[in-house]
Amino acid sequence: MSADAAPALRRLFVGSYTDGADRGGIRTIAFDESGDEAHVVRADGCGANPTYLAQRGSLLFAAHELDSCGRMAAYAIEPDGSLTCRGACTAPYDAGTCFVLPDPNGRNLFGANYLSGSVACCALLDDGRLAAGVPSRRHEGRGLRDDRQEGPHVHSLSFVPGTRLLVAVDLGLDALVIYQVDACGMLAPTAAETVRVPAGSGPRMVAYHPRLPMAALVNELACDVLVFRIDEGGLHWRIVEQLSLPQAPSGDALAAHIAFSPDGRQLYASVRGSDQLVVFPVDGQGRVAGRCDVASGGKGPRHFSPSPDGRFLAVANLASDDVRLFERDADGMLRAVACVDVPQPACVIWNA
Repeated sequence: MSADAAPALRRLFVGSYTDGADRGGIRTIAFDESGDEAHVVRADGCGANPTYLAQRGSLLFAAHELDSCGRMAAYAIEPDGSLTCRGACTAPYDAGTCFVLPDPNGRNLFGANYLSGSVACCALLDDGRLAAGVPSRRHEGRGLRDDRQEGPHVHSLSFVPGTRLLVAVDLGLDALVIYQVDACGMLAPTAAETVRVPAGSGPRMVAYHPRLPMAALVNELACDVLVFRIDEGGLHWRIVEQLSLPQAPSGDALAAHIAFSPDGRQLYASVRGSDQLVVFPVDGQGRVAGRCDVASGGKGPRHFSPSPDGRFLAVANLASDDVRLFERDADGMLRAVACVDVPQPACVIWNA
C-alpha cells in the first residue's frame, strides 16, 4: 500500500495488567500518521489483566491472566470503535491464560495457560459468543532451571500456516509441542512432533515467514533466536541458525517477542533489560545477514506488532507505562514518531 493510499487515522488496541481492577484494561489508541500524533480515546473491557489480544474480523479476543483460573473473553468491535463484551469462557482447572489464538476456521478459540501448563479450547459461536469447548490438554515434566522451569509453562500458540498443526511453545519444558487439531478443536491424543531446544532456553514465541517454509523462535531465558526450516507439511522442524540478542549490563536480559515484517524482509525481536528492538535483515532465500539494535524508547518492551501494511511498528513498554510508535523505512529501520502513556501495557495490536 502506498503512502497516499494509506488511511491517515489508525486504531490500535492495547491489553494491560490492571492491578486487580476488573474493568478498563483494554485501551483504544487513535494514531494520526499525518501529524505523528497518538492518544488514548477509550478504555473498555470486563475482567482483570487482559494481557494478550487477538483480532478476527469484527471480534477482539482477550486472554485474562489470572492465578485462580483460565479465562478468555470475546468482544464485538462496534462501528464507533467501542467494545461490547460477548462473553467469556472460564476454566477452573487452568490458570494464567497468557495467549489467545482464534482458529482459522472460525469455530474455536485456543488459549495458552502459563501457570497450569495447558492448552485450552472454547467453542466460538456464530454470534461471537464463547461456549465450553473440548477439555484442556495439560503438559507434564520440567526443564533445567529451578526458578523458571519447575514445571510446564505454555506461553504461546500458533498454527503452522496452511495446516491444522497447532504449535504450543512451552517455556518450562524447552519444547515446541505440535498437535494435529480437528475442526472441533480437539487435539490428537499424541503430539505429531515435539521439537526440543537447548536446555534452559525458555522458548516464548514463534513467528512464521510470510512466504518461505521458515519459522523463528525467540527464547526468553537464553535471550536468543533460533531459525527453523519446516517441510511442506508443517513438520520436521530443523534448526538452521542461532541469532544472538543484546544483553543487559546487569545480565538480566529477557527476550520477549518476535515477528517478521509483512513483506518478510526483516525479522524483529524485543529484549527486556537491554530495552532494545532488534532488526535482522532477511534475504530472498531466508538467510539472515547482520543485526541492528534500536532503543525501544522505554523500559520492558514486552510486545510489539508491525502495522498490516508494514509502514509502522508499535511497541508496548510494560515497565515504563507507554506505547511507542515507530515508522519503518524502506530497509526496515525504525524511527520513533509518537508515544502514548498507558498503564502497564502488555500487548499492542493494530485494528485489522
